[in-house]
Amino acid sequence: MDWLTPLTGFVGVVVGAATSYASTHQAQKQQLADARLARDEAERAAVVAANAQALTALLGHIRKMPPDSSLPEVSTAEYEQLLAREESWWNELLEYIEPARVAALEVRDEELRTLIVDGLAWIHDCQYFNLGPYRRSREWMLMGTVHHLIACVFAWRRGDAAIPEPNGRYKRLKEAWEYEEEVRRIEAEEREAAQ
Repeated sequence: MDWLTPLTGFVGVVVGAATSYASTHQAQKQQLADARLARDEAERAAVVAANAQALTALLGHIRKMPPDSSLPEVSTAEYEQLLAREESWWNELLEYIEPARVAALEVRDEELRTLIVDGLAWIHDCQYFNLGPYRRSREWMLMGTVHHLIACVFAWRRGDAAIPEPNGRYKRLKEAWEYEEEVRRIEAEEREAAQ
């Protein structure tokens, strides 16, 4: 009796089925990976678009910033009017900061999300900072800070290994914020010591 022929046929069927299953499984894994990558790319593109739109709108508002009313060359007659324009501008700033902050919260990368949220907080709070020699160029500093945030968002979109180094204007605004934080800390310590 020839038992080798049916066994060979059976082994061929099993090997063929295993090969077919393995290749189908591999193809399904690749399709899932491709779908996940496409979904991640679409999500990243949407997050970048939202951040770019919000930060660009913020740039537009910064361009409308009135001169600093506390500059020495501001006359007494101009002071009241300029102060009112400044106050209105600062009040409107929050309407541009909030959408940018919400868009930043969509960023999955923690370093980038923190950088954007911190930068927006500094922009919002810089009216209280002692900008010293930079008072004349608040708009210049804020624009540079937003430009850095935009550059970081697009570096993340491209998948760059690292976010760009901060420009000088971003660094100056951060230093002003750190200085104000240090002053507040010292004042709080002095108040506690006096009590």
